[in-house]
Amino acid sequence: MPLLAELPISSYLSSVAEKKPVPGGGAVAAIVGAEACALQTKVAIFSSNSETAPLIESGLKTQRKFLELAEEDSKAFLALMSNGKKSENREKLLIGAARVPVQVLRLCVLQVSNLKSLLKLGNPNLVSDLGISALLLISSIKSSLLNIKINTKSIKVVPKDILQAELQAERALEELESLSLAIEDAVS
Repeated sequence: MPLLAELPISSYLSSVAEKKPVPGGGAVAAIVGAEACALQTKVAIFSSNSETAPLIESGLKTQRKFLELAEEDSKAFLALMSNGKKSENREKLLIGAARVPVQVLRLCVLQVSNLKSLLKLGNPNLVSDLGISALLLISSIKSSLLNIKINTKSIKVVPKDILQAELQAERALEELESLSLAIEDAVS
């Protein structure tokens, strides 16, 4: 299967809709995060001042990382599926499968500060793109939380780093919800 990042959008959507285990929700959550970064990068490019220039490079780099995580999620899920429910290392595989959405979630959390910066420094004509970016980050975080929960529900002791990521998500979601509402008010 070709890399998700190399597929035309229609082929990507068809691959998600196929009766195959991957790409699934974890890959989709990562790609939604990449879309949020793409919108932030667009705003930074259209704002083109010295203060937004670092956000362009950061946005492009993070977008690539999200796409890599989409691939990693598919690999982790396939490894889990191929080992079966009775596998001796099932718990280890479940933890591995949970750690990919943890990484997606953490990348989303890091985007909150970029979003705030762009709201202050960015082209005001593109504020709706920042609102959409915030909503996409909310979706990616919530989707990642679902994947973390499904992968850890049968684990006896959930690793501390995974539990901490869930707390980070709560704070980021509060901030993103607040930013989304402020942007909605600004465009109304």
